[in-house]
Amino acid sequence: AKTQIVNKRGSNETLYGVVWLLLASITVAMISRIAKNFQDYFMNVVIQKFGAKVFTDGLQHAMKLPYQEFEDQRSGETLSVLTKVRADVEKFMINFINILFGVIVGVVFVFVYAAIFIHWSIPIAYLTGILLLTVITNALSKKIKAIQKRIVGETTALAGSTTESLRNIELVKSLGLTEQEVARLNKNTYKILGLELTKVKRIRSISFIQGTFVNTLRQVILFILMWLIFGNYMDAGQLVTMQIFSFFVFGPLQEIGNILLSYREAEASLNNFDNLMKKEPEKDPVNPKPLGDIRTLSFQNVVFKHQTASQNAINNISFDVNTGETVAFVGPSGSGKSTLMKLLVGLYRPKEGKILYNGLDETKLRFDDLRNQIGFVTQDTNLFSGTIRENLTFVNPAATEEDIMDALTKASCQNLLARADKGLETMIGEGGLKLSGGEKQRISIARALLRKPKLLLFDEATSALDSITEEEITDTIRDISNQGAQITILIAHRLSTIMHADRIYVLEKGNVIETGTHESLLDEKGLYYAMWRQQIGERKNPVSLTTSSKVTA
Repeated sequence: AKTQIVNKRGSNETLYGVVWLLLASITVAMISRIAKNFQDYFMNVVIQKFGAKVFTDGLQHAMKLPYQEFEDQRSGETLSVLTKVRADVEKFMINFINILFGVIVGVVFVFVYAAIFIHWSIPIAYLTGILLLTVITNALSKKIKAIQKRIVGETTALAGSTTESLRNIELVKSLGLTEQEVARLNKNTYKILGLELTKVKRIRSISFIQGTFVNTLRQVILFILMWLIFGNYMDAGQLVTMQIFSFFVFGPLQEIGNILLSYREAEASLNNFDNLMKKEPEKDPVNPKPLGDIRTLSFQNVVFKHQTASQNAINNISFDVNTGETVAFVGPSGSGKSTLMKLLVGLYRPKEGKILYNGLDETKLRFDDLRNQIGFVTQDTNLFSGTIRENLTFVNPAATEEDIMDALTKASCQNLLARADKGLETMIGEGGLKLSGGEKQRISIARALLRKPKLLLFDEATSALDSITEEEITDTIRDISNQGAQITILIAHRLSTIMHADRIYVLEKGNVIETGTHESLLDEKGLYYAMWRQQIGERKNPVSLTTSSKVTA
C-alpha cells in the first residue's frame, strides 16, 4: 500500500512537473513572440522615420538648388536619386539590425559559455573565423559596388527618359511613335537587366564561397571539440550542448554576406545622394537689406552667359522702369528674351553688371522678399490637377473669397466660371473640366494677380493661342497694365500684343538695338519695322491690319 501511495505521488509530481514545464514553455514562447512583435514594430518605425528624413532632407536641399542645376538634367532624375537612396538605406538597416543582432547575441552567448565552462580555444576559433569571413566577403563585394553604381546611374537615366516620354505622350501618340519609344525605353531596361543578372552571378558566387567557408569553420570547431573531449577538457554532454548552440551562430553568420551586399547597394545610392547634397544651394546674403514694395527696377550693363555657351546670351543691357509703367522686350528667336526673363525673377544671376530693385542690388536682398512680390505668366500654363480654387491659392494660401473673385474678374474669367458647375470647387485637369488654351491662360493670369504683385511678368503669354483668343488675352493684359498698380514687363514675339507698352526694347543676339514706342519704332524702319511688316503679312487679322494702316498713315 505504501508503495502504491509513493508511486501515485511520484506520478502526480511527474504530471505536475510536465504540466508546469509545458505552461512555462508556452509562457516563454508567448513572451518571446510579443517581444519580437514589439521589436519589429519599433524597428520599422525607426527605419521608416529615418528613410523619410533622408528623403525630405534631400528634397528640401534639391528645392533650394540654383535653377541652372535643373536645366542640366532630365526630369525625374532627382526624384529617382531620392527614392532609390531611401529604399536601399531602409533595406540595409533592416538586414543590419535583424542579422547582426542575431549574430552578436549568438556569438556572445557561445563565447561566454565556452570560455567559462569549456576551453578558451573555442572563442578564439569562432572569432578568427568570423573576422576572416568578414574580410573575404568585403573584398569580394567591392566588385558588386561598381556594378551597383552603374545600375543606379542607368536607373536614374531611365527614370528621366520615362518621365519625358510620358510628359510628351501627346506628341508620341500623334506621330505614331509608340513602338519606337517603347523600344528605346526597353533598350535601357534590358541594359539594367543585364547589369542586375551580372550582379546576381556575383552574389551567388559570394554566397557559395561564404557557405563553403562557414561549413569549413563548422568542421574546424567540431575538430577542436573532439580534441577537447579526448583531452578530458569536456564531456559528451557539453559537446552536444556546443553543437546545439553553434546553430545560433552559424545560421546568422551565413547572412553576414547579405549585410555587406545590401551595404554595397546602399553605398552606391548614398554616393549619388552625397553628390546631390554637396551641391551649393542658393544663399541669401548674411545681412539682407529690407526691400519693401518694389517701386523701381533697373538693369545696369547686365551681362550673362550660359555655362556651356561660347558667347554671351545678354550683352550690356541697361534700362529703368517704375511702378505704373509697362515695358516690352521683343526680338527674333535666340535674341535673349527668355534669358532676360529668368534674370528678372532671379533664376539666373548676372555675370557682370547689376540688377537693382528700389536702388538695392539684388545680391543684397533675400530671394523670398523679392519673389513674393512677383506675378509670373508663362507661355506654358502650369496648372495642377485639382480645383480652380486650389490652382489659384497655390501662390497665396491666405487669399480670401473676395480676393479670388477680384482676380478672376480682372482676368476676364466670367465665361469660365459660368461653365464650372461647382464654381471654384470645380475640378480641372485629369478627370475634371476641360479647359481651352485661352481659359488656361486666364487662370494663369488670375493666379498671378492673386499675389497682388508689384512686378508683373508676361513671358510669351499669348504665343500658343489662336489670333482671336490672343486678342482677347491681349486686351486683358492691356487693361491690367493700364491700372498702373505695378511694374509690368512683357516678353513677346508677336508685336501686336505689346503695342500699348510705354517703351519697347528690341533685342538681337543679346543686344538692345532699338528702343521706343510702337509708333516711333515703326518710323525708324529698323528690325522692329521689318518684324511688324512680316507678321502683318503672315497674319490676316483685320484688327491688326487696321491698326497698321493708321500707324503708317
